[in-house]
This record gives sequence, structure tokens and C-alpha cells, in this order.
Amino acid sequence: MAHPGRTRLSRASNARRRYEERQRKRESMAVRLPDNAKTASNSPTPRLATADPRGETWGEIQAALRDGLWYLRHRTPLPKILLGSLVLLLVLSFLGTLFSPQIGPNVWAMGVPLGGLTVEEAEVRLVNHWHNLSIDLVAGDQVIRRVRPAELGLRIDAAQMARQAYNVRLAGFPLGYSIAPELSVDRAVLQNMLIDLVSQVYVPPYEAGYEWQGEQLVAVRGRSSRELDVIMSMARLSDSPLAVVQNRRLELETKATPPNVVDSSPYLEQALSFLKGGFQLVGYDPFIDEEIPWTSTREEITKWLAAGSSGLTLRELAFKPFLDALNARLRQEARPRYLDEREVLEAVSQSIANQQSRAFLRVRYLPQTYTINSGDWGQRISRRTGLPFNLIDKANPGLNWNQLSVGQVINLPSRDALLLEPPVPHKRIVVDLERRYMVAFENGEVVMHWRVSIGRGEAPTHPGIFQILSKTDVAYGSGFSLCNSTGCGQWEMAWFMGIYEIVPGLMNGFHGAVRLPNGAYLDDGRVGNASTYGCVMAGNGEAKRLYDWADKGTVVEILAREFPPESDLARRAVEFMNSLGV
Repeated sequence: MAHPGRTRLSRASNARRRYEERQRKRESMAVRLPDNAKTASNSPTPRLATADPRGETWGEIQAALRDGLWYLRHRTPLPKILLGSLVLLLVLSFLGTLFSPQIGPNVWAMGVPLGGLTVEEAEVRLVNHWHNLSIDLVAGDQVIRRVRPAELGLRIDAAQMARQAYNVRLAGFPLGYSIAPELSVDRAVLQNMLIDLVSQVYVPPYEAGYEWQGEQLVAVRGRSSRELDVIMSMARLSDSPLAVVQNRRLELETKATPPNVVDSSPYLEQALSFLKGGFQLVGYDPFIDEEIPWTSTREEITKWLAAGSSGLTLRELAFKPFLDALNARLRQEARPRYLDEREVLEAVSQSIANQQSRAFLRVRYLPQTYTINSGDWGQRISRRTGLPFNLIDKANPGLNWNQLSVGQVINLPSRDALLLEPPVPHKRIVVDLERRYMVAFENGEVVMHWRVSIGRGEAPTHPGIFQILSKTDVAYGSGFSLCNSTGCGQWEMAWFMGIYEIVPGLMNGFHGAVRLPNGAYLDDGRVGNASTYGCVMAGNGEAKRLYDWADKGTVVEILAREFPPESDLARRAVEFMNSLGV
């Protein structure tokens, strides 16, 4: 059995022996010149022999390294010290982490580092990170909206995640440890959010239409709609909330409805003919008898056209911005006006379908307010504004008309309440209450005129702008002056045309001579006086002529001191009366 001490001694002797051999080899490497060597004239310096690095020199290096390693292993305690220190360090680190109130190293949640934080600090950091997250809501290749997770009903349990991170301890060392989010979905919040997105996601089907390419009109094919599928979008988020949070993106589910017409080429020539002729919208204001022309560019009108099942039709969504712009201008006027959307769409659609170059549109009036002046009372306000008092009273429920104060603001109804029939633009009747005279116009020319009787003081004829609302050969009326102990009698009016209500069910208008219950005629059949109960009376022959000429819808403009002319025809009527010396 070998003695350990001798083994170590023999290894030491071998090491010394190898060391001495290396020394001898280095000495033998010294350069010697032979005695008979001659130096060439062109080589004054002799060349030295060098050792091959892959030969003896490299072998010496390897031997030296082996000796050094053997020495460290057998002659010094350094490796044991290093190994022991490393083990001790790991044990101390584990014990420190085990009993520390802080989360272990290299622990993450939702990309947020939590190592070294307390559970409370980690919870705060996770909550802050969650509030700063954003998720893109995408339909097709379009980002519809960017929202916070909470807006989609997504919730996290940050406290639970922080506790899980703490329980990881040293499992995150050295490769790291990620905590999966604790997610839940509030379906009510999610549903409300998606319903709010319906109009934003919606793209209507594009009915086949047309566009200009230079000077050539070409057909454009129809395209399907894009509609949000709320139920399927809710299911997508509810089934994989973690993927939505990680990708910061929710692909919304949509569905499509095809257009009614895909190919517009069959009506291409029809569209070209319509566009070459030009197209104009004409607004008509019957109160002031004014026509307002509106035009647009060829390209914009082309966008309004769509191919229907049997011809051209109006693309309403493309036309609506133009209509909105017109209304914005009309509403800014001193007396705000507007175009009714339903009426305009019907009129323009009809004109396009019939290949008409113009569409006539009724200009309407918005309700207004009136500021009380000194001396104002109900009937005076009525005559100033041209609105029957019953309409003003209805617009101000609960108002005490006996307690008006200067500066008080009251409501006025829209003037359109007086013109209930489609207006007849080429005819107009003008009555001047001061002159007690009537003039009728057709196509801008005077066609008839005569004296008339008007309402007496206790039942005055109302000034304003009205229209023929009804026509009847014979009408009947009554008044308190005809009442006695046996009852109230009735008078008879020929060729009656109603123009406005003074109270519901009781209408004033035009008529001929009034036959009283006793067989006599009102004011003995004379005209030109203030003798009626609010109507405008002419002789029977003249009343029949007006009755036969006037159409329902014909506008009637009644003038007074408080209500001057508004239309050019009314101003011309005053000039005409002046020329007659009336």
C-alpha cells in the first residue's frame, strides 16, 4: 500500500524535474553561428531560428497550466473557500427572501417588474399600470376607438396578483417568473360600450353609382355594409380576455348587408343626360313670395346619384351634408328659417327619378320669441306679429296676459301654422285693411281688384299672411247680436273661403253678401265698411269670381298699420291702390 506522503513527494519531484528540463531546453535554444560561416555582402545581419509555436513552446504552456492547476488543487484551500462562500451566500439569500416582506427577484406581472416591492407597493404599481393601459377596438383594418380596459368592463384583482408574486419567493431566479393577470369581465359595461360603438362602426351599403374620370362618367359598383355584431363581439372578449389585454387589441365582430343594386351601368346614359342638363334646387318662401336658387358642382351632384331598381334615385347620405349646410345658413338669419328634411328628400328624389332639372323646396320658419314693449297686450302683439292670438296663447301656457311687464320675453309659434296647404306660388291676394281694398295677382300681374268690407271694432279682421284653407258655396255663421229670448239666429254667406281660425272651429275668410235671419242683408249689401264679424266681404258677383279663381293654398296677405307689406307683390298692390287714389 502506497504511502500518501510519498505520493505527494514523488509528484513534487516530478514537477521539479519537469521545470529543470524546461530550463535546459530554453538554454539550448540560444543561437550559435558556425565557425566557417561567411556573411554575404547583401546580408549584414544573420537570421535567427525561431521556435514553432505549435511545437515545443506550446507544449511548455500546456504543461505550465497543468502544473498550476495541480498546485491550486493540492497546495491551496482557495477552491474550497470559494465553493463554501457561494453555498453560504445562496443559503443566506434564500433565508433572507423567505422571511423578507418584499417580493423575490425577477418576478413580473403584465410586463411590470415587482421584485423588491412589498405586496402593497406591488398592488399600487399594478393598479397604476392597469389604468394607463389602452386597447384598440378594430373593425377590419380600421381602429374605431382606443379605450381603457375598464371601459370594456375588464377588471383585475391587483391584490391577489401581488400576493401571488410574493409567494413566488426565489422561483424567479435566475430565469424570471411571470404572474398571469386575474381578469374578470363586467358584461353589462361591455354591452353598453359596444352599443355605443354601433353607429361608429356602421358603414352603410353603397348602392351602385357613378363618378367622373376626367370628362368621362363611369359606373361604380355597389358595396356591402359593415355592421357591428354586438353579441359576437361580447363573446370574443369574454372567451379570451387575457389575449385582448396582452395584444392591446380587440377585433370587433361585424356582419354585412349587400346593396340593393350592385351594377349601375344599365343607367349610365340616363345619369349622363341628367348631369349634362344641370340640376338646381329652388327654395320657395310663401310668406315673402321669394324663390331662392341653390346650385352645386357637377362632381357633388354626381355623388348624390344612385342606381335604383328601376332607374336613378337619390343617395340620401351623400346629399344630407349639402342640405345641412343650407339649413345652417337659413337658421342664422334675423328671422330663422329652415328646410324640412323629409320634404326635401322626397322632392329631390322625385325630380331625379323624373329627370327634372329643378326641385322646388318649401322654406319654413322656426319658432321665435317676442320681447314685451310698453303698451303691449295680447291683441296688439297678435296684430304686430301677424299671428292670431289663440296661437300665441297656446305657445305660452299659464301666462297671465293681464300682468305683462316691459322686457318680458314670450314665445311665438312658427308662422307655418298659418300655411297648412302647399302654397300656390303664382297667385296671391292682397287686402289692405286701412283702404278696405283687395288686389289679386297671377304670375305677377293684377287680375282683379275691388273694395271690400272688413271686421267691425269688436270683431276686427286680423292682419297677417294666410292662405285659402277651405272653400264652400254656402257657409253659415252667428253672433251674440243675433241672440234673443228665442235663441240665436244664423246668417248665410255665399262663396265662402276660409283663411284663418280665430278660435278652434270658427274661421274667418272671404265671402259675398251676408243674408241675415230676417231676410235682410248685412249693411244693406253695401261694401267698403267695417261691418262684418272679422271676414272680408265683397259683392256676390265679385265674391264668386274670386271663389272660382282662387285655389286652395293661394296665399293671402292682409295689411294693416301694425303689419306692413312683406312681399314685393304686397308692396306693388299698395302702389297700385295709390295709383287708383284709393
